[in-house]
Amino acid sequence: MIPSFYAVISAFLLSLILASVHFFSEKYAEHVKKFHMQTISFSAGLFLGLIFLYLLPEFFNGMYHVGESIFLLMLAGFVSLHLGEKYVYQHIVNKKEQMKDLASIHALGFFVNHFLVGITLFLAFSIEGILSGFLIFIPLLLHTFSSSLSLNDIDKTFNKKLLAGFLLPMSPVFGVLAAYALNLTPYLYHLLFSFVLGAMLYIAVRDTLPRGQSGKPLLFLIGVLVSVLVLTIISML
Repeated sequence: MIPSFYAVISAFLLSLILASVHFFSEKYAEHVKKFHMQTISFSAGLFLGLIFLYLLPEFFNGMYHVGESIFLLMLAGFVSLHLGEKYVYQHIVNKKEQMKDLASIHALGFFVNHFLVGITLFLAFSIEGILSGFLIFIPLLLHTFSSSLSLNDIDKTFNKKLLAGFLLPMSPVFGVLAAYALNLTPYLYHLLFSFVLGAMLYIAVRDTLPRGQSGKPLLFLIGVLVSVLVLTIISML
């Protein structure tokens, strides 16, 4: 797979925009706090639509390159994050330490999630084309926006640490650079994709969807419908 110069530059520049959204999340968090639940509900619908209509079909295409072992890899990705979170809940007795370690688990999940977002963005531009890449960027942008607000709420001091404050925002940029530098073969790409997709599914179910009485079902449904519309347009290009 040899992407065009414009595809590489476009994916890289848009990944920088995603990094900026998280980097400055603390500054705009207070201004959009009253719309936080609306944003989460809408972006959750968009993100789930992206998973079911774009990422999962890509995952099933991997069977031609990797075989049925991709299901085991996806399960491993899902289980890994779940076990990490459960370990913190059940083995860290001190509440303060528990919250600190949970913030670390969520931050790791954020990094993995948005690292794959970068890879997805790169592949969208390289395989689907420039216009499709920009259309797929829209739900990825809103997902980054809402997940950055959520991570900021979990532990504000965690995001202020020098290393975390740099690595977390740059995760989509690292994803784009890794996909370009490794020049992933279809086999290697689908191995990585399957594992991280499992982790993304856990994040979507566990963290993205509003729980209980919280959330705005109508905005969630609108988000799903918008993702269907966008991805339908992409398939027609």
